Parts: sequence; C-alpha cells; structure tokens
Amino acid sequence: MRTGLIIFALSKSRPSLICRKKTMKNVLRLTCAVAVLAGALTGFAQDDKRIDALENQIRAMQQRMDAIKEADAANRPPEWLNQVYGKGLTFNFYGEAKYNMTKGSDGNYFDPHRFVLIPGYKLSDNAYFNSEIEIEHGGVDDKDDSRFRGEVEIEQFYSDVKINDWLNWRSLGVSLIPVGSINLHHEPDQFYSVHRPIMYKYIIPSTWMEGSMGFFGDVPQVEGLSWFFLVSQGLSSANGTIKDGSKGVRDTRPGLNAKGDNRQLAYTLRFQYDGASSDTEWLKGLSGSASTYFGNYQETTTTDTDVYLWDLEAKYRWRSGFMKNFELIGDYAQWHFASPDAIADANVGDRMFGYRLELAYHHVLEGDQELIPFFRLEGYDTSEGSKDSNDFAGDTGRSHYLTYGVYYQLNRHMELKAAVRQSMDDADNTEFSIGVGYQF
Repeated sequence: MRTGLIIFALSKSRPSLICRKKTMKNVLRLTCAVAVLAGALTGFAQDDKRIDALENQIRAMQQRMDAIKEADAANRPPEWLNQVYGKGLTFNFYGEAKYNMTKGSDGNYFDPHRFVLIPGYKLSDNAYFNSEIEIEHGGVDDKDDSRFRGEVEIEQFYSDVKINDWLNWRSLGVSLIPVGSINLHHEPDQFYSVHRPIMYKYIIPSTWMEGSMGFFGDVPQVEGLSWFFLVSQGLSSANGTIKDGSKGVRDTRPGLNAKGDNRQLAYTLRFQYDGASSDTEWLKGLSGSASTYFGNYQETTTTDTDVYLWDLEAKYRWRSGFMKNFELIGDYAQWHFASPDAIADANVGDRMFGYRLELAYHHVLEGDQELIPFFRLEGYDTSEGSKDSNDFAGDTGRSHYLTYGVYYQLNRHMELKAAVRQSMDDADNTEFSIGVGYQF
C-alpha cells in the first residue's frame, strides 16, 4: 500500500517538476543574455572612452600645430635657431634675391641681395656656438668697376652658455644689437615685404652688429617674458657721421676692428613677450618687445654727445571671431641726442624717429602654404626736434611711404614676394619689387 502511494505521489508531482526545470532553463538563458548584453554595453562604453581619448589627443595635436603656425606667422624667431640645441654640428642658411623696378636714375636692376651661411655647433648640453657669414650683392673683388658691388662680413660670432633656467651668458664676440625685431631676426620670412621695413635702414640700421658681450634669459614666474642685456662698442664716426636725409645713423656703425676711435661703451636692454604658450586665450596671439640703447657718439676728438635709442613694437594675430587670421603690427623707434650741436650736419636736431603700422591677412592653404596680402604705412624723420644752430630746418628729413603687396609661403623654407613701396612725399620715388627668399 505504501509503495503504491509513493508511486502515485511521484507520478502526481512529475508535471510540476518538469515545469520548474523549464522555468529554470529560461531564467538561466535570460541571465546569460543579460550578462552578454551588459558586457557588450560595457565594451561599447570603453570604446567610447577610447574614442573620446583619441579625439582629445587629436584636438591637442591640432592646437599645437595651430600654435606653431601662429608662432611662424607672428614673425617669431625662425625654427633653425633652435636646432643647435639638439644637434652637434649644424649648417643653416638664409638668402634672398630681388628684381627692382624704380623711377629715376636707378632704373630696373637685379640684386642677389643676401647669401648667408650659418654654421653652429653644440659644445655641450649647456653651451652652443653660433655664427653667420654673409655675402651681399653678389660678392666682392679688388678690380675697379667690378661686376660685384657687395660685401663679405662676419655678422654673428659668439657662444651662449646656460648658467641656470633664467640666466645665460653671451660670450665676447660679434652679436646683433637687440633693438627691434627685424634687426635681431631678419630672415626673409620675418617680414612680408620684399625689402625690410624702411625704419630698419636709417633709424635702426640693420644689420647692426657690434663687438659685444652680455646676458639673457627668461623672467622667472612670468610665462613668455624674456630679457637681454648687452654691452657693446659705441657709435663711431670712422666710416661716416650722423646725417639728415637718407643716412640717419647708418654710417656710424663702428668697424669690428676699429682702433683709435670712440672708446666709450654702449648698453642695450630688451624685454620681449611671446604669448603663444599662455593659458589665457586672448594672449596667445600677442607678441612684442620694449628695448633701449644708450651710449656716446664722438664726431671729432673735441665734440661728442650722449645718445639714446628706444623702440616699442607689438604684433597681434586674431585666433577667432570676425577678425580671425588678421594680423596687426606696430613698431616705433626714436633717437635722442643730448647735445645736438656736437653733430656737424646743421639739419640734425635732437631727435630722429621711425615707424611702421601694418595690417595683414593670413589665407591658409594646404599644408604649410599661406597667401598673405598686407598693407603698411611706414616712414622716418632724421631732422626732428630742435637745435641751437641758426641753420637748422626741422622738416628736411621726413619720408613717408605706403607699402603694399602679397607674400606667398610655399612652405616653411621658401617664399615668393611682390610689393610696391610708394612715396607719399615724392611721386617719382616709387619702387615695385619681386623677390624670393629661403631659410633652412
């Protein structure tokens, strides 16, 4: 009887057991499906994170490339100047050739203006040697009426030694006077016109290099701000005097081996700012400098005067908004002569000045190519101020120009230029020039 009851009970419960087994299988299948789906979603989330990370890296790289391009566009020091830090021997170059069409006696002429060899050497992790050997206007020889009208000169010849993060020593040698941007960095990609701005011929007489020694470095705790102090030879009358008109102070640059001339030294102090690495967005497009030079000019053994030069310049390139890729450049320099009567030229007063105000637009093409139309007001005055001489006329040395044209950058090493420099004072003093420049 018990056996039958047991068999009957088992037979009565079997359908429920079968149902439970089916339910458990369904639950197991659902659990597996949910687990697979959760894993997939987790994988998708991780993929999204990886994609976001890659996008952020690409965005950062693009910003870095934009910053590099903007640094180039803002006429900051050329890239080759940094190469000597990472290599042993380097051999760089810059040069420019021009064809000029002028009114007046000069006519049209070709000028292989500059061919500059730049050997450098990394002396150690904390020191490097830099130099420039320049051949101008095709070369020189000793013949009368030579087909060559140029010069061969040492333009730079020094070593820089790092002392700490904010102090470097510029050794005794030949250095460029650090006043104004174009005298310090004058490769052809540092200005958009065929010729250098006119104020850098008669007011800041580029290329202006002297026997000198000094110190430079970054200003601690101020990102982008640097300083430069240089002690150099003073102005000299050995090759020419300070003059009104198209000479200014240009002829007073002393020879590098001058003897028996002005024995007094000159001093230059420069502060420069570059906002490319700033954390503040609007400062990223700003760069500029303030510099001053003071010394003595001795015209004869009995007449001399203290001289002072200061220069202010700024460049700004808009990074966004309506003005994006427009660039504005301003530069002003002025000489002060403490005793202008010590200068023989009757029309040289107690001041001289030069200026430029420039607007450019960067049309970015493929790769490193850019097309940059520009428009510049520029000029100088070599007879400004006052003088005790009764013969002084304060309006004889004024020259103002409208310079405009186009600069085409093929890549970071070559550019083509075409520009007009039109006198605003003399209709017959206008020049159209085309040129090609290189730097590598």
